[in-house]
Amino acid sequence: MTSTTIEPAIAQKLSTLTEDFANQGIETNTEVIEATLIDPPRPIAALLDVGHGGSVLKLVRRRSTVEGPVALLYNYVRADLAPGIQKVNFSKASLFGTLEGQFGLKIASARRTFSARAAEGNVAEYLELPTGSPVQYLEQVTYLSDDRPIEYSDVWIHSGRLRVTSLLSRR
Repeated sequence: MTSTTIEPAIAQKLSTLTEDFANQGIETNTEVIEATLIDPPRPIAALLDVGHGGSVLKLVRRRSTVEGPVALLYNYVRADLAPGIQKVNFSKASLFGTLEGQFGLKIASARRTFSARAAEGNVAEYLELPTGSPVQYLEQVTYLSDDRPIEYSDVWIHSGRLRVTSLLSRR
């Protein structure tokens, strides 16, 4: 029996997996693995324009459908722009929905890069894949309408359960 491959719209528009799944009527479960304020590693601090002594929310989640895990998400969110965000229950709440609804931020754009990777360590474990299995890797920096960076994410996608498709038009 072959499993259904889900095709989210994340390659064409600035949407989240939660939003794409909901739009397609796909039920998902989100497990929060970590949600803590941290002093960001230097590369993430630079991408998010967080100065020395600033903190970010490190949010690690596993998204699953009835078929099993489909994505492992590591999000880093500027805490100065969303004070108290570490108290949000992200097993139920959408990250972008929270930033826009609860904190009144206007998310406008993102730079999203896709590549192929081999599942190693936590990625293989949480996606329930043999080490070395192919996964899609997505790296993103999200910006507000005033061009300030708000969020950086690393997302690993289970290639056998979720396929990224782009719809393109010429002119």
